[in-house]
Amino acid sequence: MIKYFTIVLILFFTSSNNGYVGKFSYTERSNLAWSDFRGRPDVRSTFDASVNTGITYQWSYGKDKGDIELNYQVDSFCYPSLSWVKRGQMSDGLLAHEQLHFDISELHARIMRKRLQEYKAGKNIRRDLNKMYKLVERMRINMQERYDEETEHSKNKEAQKKWFKKVNTLMWYYRDFAK
Repeated sequence: MIKYFTIVLILFFTSSNNGYVGKFSYTERSNLAWSDFRGRPDVRSTFDASVNTGITYQWSYGKDKGDIELNYQVDSFCYPSLSWVKRGQMSDGLLAHEQLHFDISELHARIMRKRLQEYKAGKNIRRDLNKMYKLVERMRINMQERYDEETEHSKNKEAQKKWFKKVNTLMWYYRDFAK
């Protein structure tokens, strides 16, 4: 007898376009373009641009003859209608800064895939995976915030170069967990 249990965790956003938010995954298209910044700029913000990215995961397991088989899918996404740039602020440097935010989300999707692959299913699968996701998501958010702080939101060019190297090194390290 096979039992299946599925959990899906997806971030839902609403915006002014009837609640629909288009998205694309890092697997579909890993490089951002200014045309991906379709949201209305926050005129009160001190930032020139903002990209909205995140990770999602879903999992299921089957139990057959006492063995637990865990199936999962982890993706990183960009949400263009929630991403914006102020008029006159489009530059290659700023786009590269926003691109690294997307790369950081993909990096954490890879970390999540690695942890899921290494996970040994026990009797508290739901609790364990929820805890795992919360930890990886907290790591992702912390890294995003440190990146912005240290680069002064793209203004510190030396820090930007260091972060570019750091993230690319980590992406290479987790290359086996790319989709």
